[in-house]
Order: sequence, then C-alpha cells, then structure tokens
Amino acid sequence: MDINKKRIDETLDRAFQTNQVPAIAAAVLSSDQTLYRGNFGYSDFNLKTPLKDDAIFRIASMTKAVTSVCIFQLIEQGQLKLDSKLKEFFPEIGDLKIIDGFDNNDNPVYSKPSTDITIAHLLTHTSGFSYEMWNENISKLIAKGELATLFSANSDFLKAPLVFNPGSNWDYGIGIDWLGVLIEKLSDLSLQEYMQKHVFEPLEMTDTSYDTTQEIRDRMVKVYSRNGDGYLELPFEGPEKSAFYSGGGNLNSTISDYSKFLQLFLSGPSVKEKVLRQESIDMMTSNQTGTLFMKTMKTTSAAISNDVNFFPETEKPWGFGFMINASDAVNGRPAKSAGWAGLFNSFFWLDKKNNLAGLIMMQMLPFLEDGAQKTLRDFEQSVYEA
Repeated sequence: MDINKKRIDETLDRAFQTNQVPAIAAAVLSSDQTLYRGNFGYSDFNLKTPLKDDAIFRIASMTKAVTSVCIFQLIEQGQLKLDSKLKEFFPEIGDLKIIDGFDNNDNPVYSKPSTDITIAHLLTHTSGFSYEMWNENISKLIAKGELATLFSANSDFLKAPLVFNPGSNWDYGIGIDWLGVLIEKLSDLSLQEYMQKHVFEPLEMTDTSYDTTQEIRDRMVKVYSRNGDGYLELPFEGPEKSAFYSGGGNLNSTISDYSKFLQLFLSGPSVKEKVLRQESIDMMTSNQTGTLFMKTMKTTSAAISNDVNFFPETEKPWGFGFMINASDAVNGRPAKSAGWAGLFNSFFWLDKKNNLAGLIMMQMLPFLEDGAQKTLRDFEQSVYEA
C-alpha cells in the first residue's frame, strides 16, 4: 500500500504550528509495514526539547487493549470462560450493590443486582462499573469521602458500587481494572510481569512498562493543559515502582512499541500465534454487545475530560476491549473498524477492511480537548485522503 506521507506531514505540522497541541507522534501501519511515521513539536515545550522517535507517552486507557489480550490468552489456556463469573474468583463481588442515587438527606440509596458480573461484561463495559469522571453518583461518593478516588495510586477504588444491573446497559468504567487483578490471581505474577512475559517480549515491545527508571522518566513527554494562548505543564511524574498495576490504565509506551501491538490485530505477522489466536482476535474486534451501544460520557470534571461522544453520526457497539463503529465515519474510518483512546489524548484505530491501523499520541488534558480532538480528526482524514 502506498500512502502520501507529505499530505499527513503537512496536516500534523499545521496542527503543531497553529497551537493545537504541543507534541504529536503518529504512525500509520499495515500488517507488516510502517506506512507513515512522524514527530512534531516538543517533549518539553518550555525547554523546546524536540520530540524524538523514542519519546515515551502515558497511554492511559490504551492499556485496556493489552489487558484484554491477556484475558484472552487465559481463555485460550482454559483458565477462564467469557461467561465465568467474577465472584468465582473474588467472593466479595457477590456483596456489591447498585447505587441508585441519593435521598433527601444526601445519603446514598442502594439496591441489589439481579445478575452476576461475567468476564464478557467486564470486557465490554456492560458490567455496571463506572468511572468517577463520567458518573455523577460515583463522583459524589468520592466527594463525600465514602469511596477512594481512582487517582489514589492503590486499589481501594475497586470497592466502588455498580451503577446498573450487569448486562443491562453500557458505561465506561473500572471493569478492566478488575480483570487486571484477576490476571495476577490466575498467573501468580504481577500484571507487569505477566504482560512482559506474554505480550511485550513476544512482540519485541522493549519500551512499554508501568514502572519507570530515571532513563524512562527522562524520555517521557510532558503533560500540558491549555493556558490561554499557551500551555501549562501538569505534574505527572511516572512512579519508579507502581503501588498498583492498573489493568485499565497507567502503562507507558512509545509509538514504535504500540505500533507492534496494533499490528497483532491485522492479518500477517508470524509472531501473532505466539500471542493470540486468530479466532480470539476476530472476537475481540467485532460487535459483542448487539444493539447495546456506547452512550455519551458526560463529564463530571472539566479539568480531566470533556464530554465524550466519538463519531455521533454512527452507533458504537463494543467488542471485547474495543469500541466498534457500526457504520462508516465521516473522517474515513469504515464500518466495523475497532479502536479506542487514552486519557491524555492518545488514539488508535484498526481498519481490517483496508489492512490499516492509525495511531496518534499527544499528552494533554482534558481528554478530547478541542485542539487535540481537531488534530485527531484532521490526521484521520488525511490518512484516508492520502
């Protein structure tokens, strides 16, 4: 496949020059080639340090796809089934309640779920778990001191209640964090050790990890928010040793490493069978929620995220780890494409129809910040025009 690299270069350079975002790394891939690769801007905007090929990004929820691969490995080994119940491994799950709201005295009102959470529910965000930055009830419990925040650097946030009966709705949440804990329980390894042995080493992803050395921290791209016409650096320092390995987030990676991961899902690589069977890949990247579609994620924290509604022109069911487009998107992504994103405005998609994957990494808050969102849209459009 040929691609007009100049067209994409011009698009991303314009995004940087017009003050949309301070740092952009992007790649376009086929199953066996890197069709495009480019860096624009600075890893440290204040010091004007040019963004290099080996720059390390916080990929946040792009971690979820990696965790989902690990779960399917355990399914292939017979240690799990998609209909396995989470409470079989963690009995305390059987005591979870649904938070229905708050009474006139501002006390939480709970009810008992009528169905059990399964592995399939967790993979598709239909388990009833939510995130504080997109759910008012969870956010309010944290504000009242009755629940730990996701950002507390330990696993206490996993004690969160459900927000609906499992399987009855869709809400983006901490379910894949529970799957990370499950991987550790079944493998007797930390999540980082498991990923290193079963995903990163086979795919030769040499710069992807939770824990960070000083050398890694020196290569990490700074995170910014917008400050008028400029940027304000935000204090995100990667921990030397994570207190909790989040299956839902917190991996650090490079464009090169994550490109290798995405190529796993396109036809071709001989290494694929060492990581995941084709039938597992097909299941992960296809509609697994039927007509139960992704809904708009209304923000509860404007500093962390804008409202989230990808491609409002099309319905979006969910696969086992990926958002799926039900129909063609206006930017060029065809129906049945799979993809997702990370909180610091990193994005990817898998277009198996055209044997193509797109990947773009930025480091800004809030999520779907206007400049970052425009950069993504323009990049994707330039890929298909090219």
